[in-house]
Amino acid sequence: MSGTARDTAFRSFEEALARNTDPLAAGAALHALADGLIGARLFTLTAIEMPLMQVRRVYSSHPEVYPVLGTKPIVLDDWFEAMRTERRITAINTAAGMEGQFPDLALIRSLGCNASLSVPVMLGNELIGTINALDEEGRYGPEAIARAADLIIPATAVFLILRRHFGV
Repeated sequence: MSGTARDTAFRSFEEALARNTDPLAAGAALHALADGLIGARLFTLTAIEMPLMQVRRVYSSHPEVYPVLGTKPIVLDDWFEAMRTERRITAINTAAGMEGQFPDLALIRSLGCNASLSVPVMLGNELIGTINALDEEGRYGPEAIARAADLIIPATAVFLILRRHFGV
């Protein structure tokens, strides 16, 4: 993405946050920004409530198959701990790499996705959410991971808006 296109994408995101009164539009604005920066056929945002050990999907690009739901328990696996303690952006770029990582892999693949990217969003040393992007195999190499880091500050604003809306 050229510097001008990048600047335009960030300006469009800022304008969407400034002008929309629907809190859920904040998730759509971040999705549009992410699609421009890294690409995402499937895009969700998950709010994290560590004190309650719960997660909640607060935005979905495909609400018909990945609806905004109630809460689910946090799974304290190595992937989650790396995001929470190291702020590690995690990418899986192959169909083989996704095997065993997603209980709904058949559905993910039916949407044309064989690569995933998870971006932790922290505030005050607390993991408040994750950006979850999925796309075609090979989409999330080192350059995409670097661009994904540019989503963290905009995502922080979006998570604060959505946390207030959902009461999390």
